[in-house]
Amino acid sequence: MIENNNDEVLILGLPNSGKSTLVNVLTSKKVSIIGSTPNTTRDKVSTIAEINNKKVVISDLPGYLENPDELNKKFQNKLDEYIKQAGIILFVIDVNSKNYKGLDKLNTILRKQNKTIFTVFNKCENFKSYDLDQNLYKYIFDQDFYISSIHKIGTDELSNGISKKIKKRSSEPSSINKENSIVLVGRPNSGKSTLFNSLLDSERSVVSSMSGTTRDVIKDTLNLNNQKFQIIDTAGVPRSKQKNQIDRYASSLSIKELSNSLTALIVIDSTVGLSFEDLRLINECIENNVTPLLIMNKWDLLDTEQKDIINKNIKDNLKRFNWINILRISALTKKGISLIEKTLDDLYQQLQIRVPTSDLNIFLRELWVAKPPHPFRGKRSKLKYATQYGTQPPSIAINLNGRIPQNYQNFLVNKLRQQYGFYNICIKMKYNL
Repeated sequence: MIENNNDEVLILGLPNSGKSTLVNVLTSKKVSIIGSTPNTTRDKVSTIAEINNKKVVISDLPGYLENPDELNKKFQNKLDEYIKQAGIILFVIDVNSKNYKGLDKLNTILRKQNKTIFTVFNKCENFKSYDLDQNLYKYIFDQDFYISSIHKIGTDELSNGISKKIKKRSSEPSSINKENSIVLVGRPNSGKSTLFNSLLDSERSVVSSMSGTTRDVIKDTLNLNNQKFQIIDTAGVPRSKQKNQIDRYASSLSIKELSNSLTALIVIDSTVGLSFEDLRLINECIENNVTPLLIMNKWDLLDTEQKDIINKNIKDNLKRFNWINILRISALTKKGISLIEKTLDDLYQQLQIRVPTSDLNIFLRELWVAKPPHPFRGKRSKLKYATQYGTQPPSIAINLNGRIPQNYQNFLVNKLRQQYGFYNICIKMKYNL
């Protein structure tokens, strides 16, 4: 959850009323997953948006069910808490809805709140306000709007109405950005949401034994050593053949979040072991210059023999990436959680290391002379100069007069790790000819 404040706009309503589409329209980006089946959204999804130069938090909620199953009951138990945190409520109603029993239940909940509440009648493509079913009048609160979120009809008027209730203007960029975002990725049922809740020390993300419970990208704020980090829970990433259309889109959102973070916690179910999908996620991280931290979850469920087998499997499969930190924990019992926080702090220290240009060039020239690269296609490359042009991650440019083999590039990276303390992080290398 992005920090609670009076400028949070909470969107709620019955399933399939068009809430998620409205969120995406108001934020001008794909925040919530949209599907033709009810209750595609399974948890609170928040993002920061700008409406008329005013910063606002827009939050989407799952559709309210009269008779919720176990999964939705867990969410609906937190509904009062979410409503109290918000400043503005958008009560979204499908203008053609006849589910008065469900609307009555939401109406009863909202009438108890001392909040600014806008009633938003959605799916009004060919509709005039004077045609409103008289049974729906009792659901009108402070102001009513008639929109079609899918066709963007009436949404400008709604945005203006929200803007008038927001006091703060956007003057400074958010303190949460790529440099202090941590994303959790992994296969379904690996324990990402349990770990997410354990790190936050609260039941923020809905957890169940059902595989693929999380579909949305859930964000909240984590404090580590007096510094704020955005921590992101994502949907599980299974094999392609295991995914339906919604799960496939949820998986793509998970992978996309890697490009918005510097560090990724790859959560692995220790009872299953390191899988092909886990290795693919490790490669995705490194290709995106995101530092992976392997979290072997449910480690407490293994006996000594099983632990030895898993450790050997990790050693065999991660020879290329033996610099990656691996932690063995139990998210459910919170054993090892403090070690994650300590390791993350260490990784962020490494990500900020800057090497003076003179030191870097002296070190690389001595290395080049002691062990020069083999000729590449008959030509031996010579080093011109090198420079570190950025941090987070450390970014180094090496200027050459010819190409060097891949094995020599790996050799250089390993030597740079040892020399300058880039022990467990990604290094971004650029070779200029």
